[in-house]
Amino acid sequence: MNDLPHSDIKIHRLDNGFTIAMERLPYVHSATAGVYIKTGSAAETPAQAGLAHFLEHMFFKGTRTRTVHQIMDDIERRGGYINAGTSREYTNLYVRMLEEHVGAGLDVLFDLLNNSLFEDIEKERGVILEEIASIEDTPDELSHDLLSEYHWPDHPLGRPVSGYAGTVAAFGTEDFKRFYDTWYTPSNMVFSIAGKFDEEEVLRRVETAMCGKKDAPAPAISDRPRFQSGIKIAERPISQIHIGIAFPGPSATDNDRFKCNMLAGALGGGGTARLFEIIREKEGLAYSVYAYHTSHIHTGMMGIYEAVAPQNCERALSLTFDELRRIREHPLKEDELECVRQQLKGSVLMAMEGTQTRMAYMAKGLLFQNRIPPVPEIIANINAVTVENLQEYAGRSLTRDSCALLLLGPAGTEAVNGIEL
Repeated sequence: MNDLPHSDIKIHRLDNGFTIAMERLPYVHSATAGVYIKTGSAAETPAQAGLAHFLEHMFFKGTRTRTVHQIMDDIERRGGYINAGTSREYTNLYVRMLEEHVGAGLDVLFDLLNNSLFEDIEKERGVILEEIASIEDTPDELSHDLLSEYHWPDHPLGRPVSGYAGTVAAFGTEDFKRFYDTWYTPSNMVFSIAGKFDEEEVLRRVETAMCGKKDAPAPAISDRPRFQSGIKIAERPISQIHIGIAFPGPSATDNDRFKCNMLAGALGGGGTARLFEIIREKEGLAYSVYAYHTSHIHTGMMGIYEAVAPQNCERALSLTFDELRRIREHPLKEDELECVRQQLKGSVLMAMEGTQTRMAYMAKGLLFQNRIPPVPEIIANINAVTVENLQEYAGRSLTRDSCALLLLGPAGTEAVNGIEL
């Protein structure tokens, strides 16, 4: 990853398995530091749905040494920022500080990680229940959750990260502690920092915070899910029909991910993409239309999203599936592929100019691959994809047997007849 000026990555592993990655970028004035834990909603049982996310919230509700106000005050009065996030397969806590305050930021970060009380949970339960309700009131977000639920049935990847009101209502302090003890073990975590900082000070603070923690191997996160194809209708009191289309996609380490990303880019990755030009610009059927690829440890998904008026649904679906057939049967033009290639390369390289992205890239690489893939390696894989590669991938991946279609819309929404993939 040493492809930006003056970058320098150093990796250390403590005796208990805790990994430390540091990249100095002396041309910036701040650093972003985070701890990534290999656990998320995919580690939950059905009764635990939402527990990983609720636990992440509880890190900010008081420690043995800081109140809720003191946590935020210690960061914000120094001009910094602290936050956390939960995904299906990892949870992270991170802080961004100016160079002179990095040490203070790390003190707070590791206080949250090691000393949180997981008490006084009722207020935060209410916050999370409101978060769940807000997703129900946000059709584009809800459609993605429902599509995953339908495409990956009876599997943690199919459940929403925030969980369900019924499961969240049942969690108590002991549930948080058991989940924490199971998954927040040294060998299941990576600390990463990128930016301008004193290496010796950072290493000393991290070692002091983590060297005394005993390790216990964490369980493996969920296995590969089965895919469900077909049509799912979900009715809600809304005005538009939100269309979700899913196909099985490659995992986060499968080399096919480059083909899938570029195929998604050609279909719906920008203003020159096929579906955007046809559905929005030419036909005026939708404001929002895009394609995407999400990847996980064992699997992935290529998806398409469109939001249309009910009277335009059949036409939008017909045009979409026509384009899917066309991209299977006919190769992209070379200039079309080159446009997609440059878009993907640009997004990778421009993202890597930020300390938060570089911090996260190192952490996730070490957490899931035990290596940090060099950025030139990523660019080389993007450059290697040909129009023949994309047509071959589309031919075996965008098939009728593997397609899941979700229609989320008002009462009376029905599956459209006569649409063939």
